[in-house]
Amino acid sequence: MQDLKVTSWQLFGHDRLYVNLPDGTAIGWADRGSGTITVLHPRYRDAVTDALARQVPDLPALVGEEAPAGPPTPRIPPPVPRIPPMRGMRKRRAVQEAGLVPEPEAALVPAPAPVPAVELIAVPEPVQVQVPAPKPVATTDCVTEPDSAAAPATEEAAGAATEATAGEAAEKAAEEAAEEAAGSSTDRRRRPAVLPALTPASDLASRRPGAKLREQLGETGPGALVRVATGALRRHKDPDPRRGALTGERRVGAELKRLTRHGWRVLHSVPLPDGSEIGHLLIGPGGVFAVSTEHRPGASVRIGDGTLRIDDGDPQPYVLDGRPGARRARAALEAYCTFDVPVQTVLVFTGVTALEVVATPVGVSVYGERQVSALAPLTGVLTATQVERVYDVARNEEAWLDA
Repeated sequence: MQDLKVTSWQLFGHDRLYVNLPDGTAIGWADRGSGTITVLHPRYRDAVTDALARQVPDLPALVGEEAPAGPPTPRIPPPVPRIPPMRGMRKRRAVQEAGLVPEPEAALVPAPAPVPAVELIAVPEPVQVQVPAPKPVATTDCVTEPDSAAAPATEEAAGAATEATAGEAAEKAAEEAAEEAAGSSTDRRRRPAVLPALTPASDLASRRPGAKLREQLGETGPGALVRVATGALRRHKDPDPRRGALTGERRVGAELKRLTRHGWRVLHSVPLPDGSEIGHLLIGPGGVFAVSTEHRPGASVRIGDGTLRIDDGDPQPYVLDGRPGARRARAALEAYCTFDVPVQTVLVFTGVTALEVVATPVGVSVYGERQVSALAPLTGVLTATQVERVYDVARNEEAWLDA
């Protein structure tokens, strides 16, 4: 058989030349150290020796011996195994050594004369390995190996099982380390801080629209009776611009309150550490919106290309994305949440007779006071559970101390 392949193999302290069929099935080998030739199937005995002789010219020829007289004891030979990859062989050996799957017994076949030792060992796919020249041996006998030959195979299987167990443990540890490294940054960011307990003094849910303006006007503006008398007698308008701003905050607060029937939550006058405040914070299934108010009674407003034009006046620079409320709100809320809390900016003009919006930056919306209801059907950003969590964080004044 000229199509046999001879492959060198070194593993577990062995140095062998394997003889394989064209399909990769091993039919025998020669051990360089002991000089023993092992034939897995007696019918390939001559083919194995010829193939080894061609590969190693100085390998002594085998000489058969006559078998002793007596009837043979036939045994059914096992099927010709397909040599599995090394990883599969290690796993099967590990399972068999653990006692989960019984190891099949080696079978003997009759032979008219002593035949080469039969040693059934699963070997890896043939690999090309540089090996030293074979040592010359005086004689090479082909004898049938007794049952005690299973001992070396058992030792090799135990070594393979130990190596397989250690290899699998190392692979599992490497996978866990990779997963931990991939998610480490997210885990660190998603580990929320501890939110102080909510108290009546720190609960922002009771704050009214324009709370800061109310406090300021209560200290510097005219009293309630004077304001009523001023309105009844149609006196000149209050020159304090804060009063007009407070009117705008009240109107926007009333419009936002209409959205609560659609699953939205609203907070007013959220204080920030620098003394400023977020006029209104709208929280719902469509996300979180930092709402600010511009009160322009009786004016016609046009916004576009970073400018603001009132009535027929000249366009004035007007930066919409420069409002820090949205950025600070997101930082404060995500510090106590385990999920993303996107916050967008909404600017509402109150008291205007006309509002034209040509273009706005991404994440910024401009509405008239009667157009705020367009936010009601927005969904898909926060779940109902997330809405309640964000609201619980936002209503706690302690959450905004470092915003």
